[in-house]
Amino acid sequence: MRIKGIGINAHPARIDGEIKKLEKDLRFFQEIGYNYVEIPVDVIDVVYRGELLPRRMRDLRTLLSSFDLKYTVHAPLALDLRDQENSQVQRELFKASLAFTVEIGAEIFVYHYGQSTQDPRLEDALYQGMLEMADYAGDRKIEICVENIEIDTVQNVVEFVEKVGRESIGMTFDFGHGYLAAKYFGFDFLESVRMAKPYIHHIHISDNFGCFEPMRLVSYEQYKLIPYRKRLSLGKGDLHLPPGWGEVPLEGALELLDDYEGVLILEYYHHRYRPEAREILESVRACVERHGALLERNIE
Repeated sequence: MRIKGIGINAHPARIDGEIKKLEKDLRFFQEIGYNYVEIPVDVIDVVYRGELLPRRMRDLRTLLSSFDLKYTVHAPLALDLRDQENSQVQRELFKASLAFTVEIGAEIFVYHYGQSTQDPRLEDALYQGMLEMADYAGDRKIEICVENIEIDTVQNVVEFVEKVGRESIGMTFDFGHGYLAAKYFGFDFLESVRMAKPYIHHIHISDNFGCFEPMRLVSYEQYKLIPYRKRLSLGKGDLHLPPGWGEVPLEGALELLDDYEGVLILEYYHHRYRPEAREILESVRACVERHGALLERNIE
């Protein structure tokens, strides 16, 4: 492995559009020693009906450039190429998100695959839309990395990336999502890492106990209404725990990815673990160094 750096993601729900909150978190991330931060397009309010608002974008760009950090980008919550009711706005939103990626100097844009359907029309909309966005991203030297989430199998994501077959399309492998899906859908997690290996160009790491919460398949909105403290006490769902606090076999997964070259993004709920933040990062760095090379090291 050749790891360009270790990052952490900014949480839109925590920041809730307030740039001062983002500034505070970025300062904390830099002080702890992260190299990268993954910035969701909707972390603050810069997109209005599929278009970037220039004055808000300028403020965000100025803020991000004031830190000694590099960035990757995560899609906004609303982005969904299967959404036919808002198909035109969805395409505009996707292009605005790629423009956002260019504006902040990032090269990786993460898009959620979602859940495959039995509707050929919706699946074709996803495929045709991704072909269009692949060309748009390629012209701007951005790679769209399609992320597996826990409501579908890793195999479906791999097959989709294979089908699109463009250099500007890769895969974000989310270890936490993959482990939950493996337990629920009945496949082997480490074998899914091995299968996806040729396509993995970006990695998300968080932990959980592999206990799927069925409400996640019924309604995402209803799932989010379950108090986190209740799910945590029961060990259910996508808990976004720090690596090593659950059951996801991080060491085994990294051992399989011996030729991976890219960034590792930690997606745990960092605001719940501030006292342990440096220890968590050091633990992941030690794990990386056991399995390969860490190309950037900024911890003071």
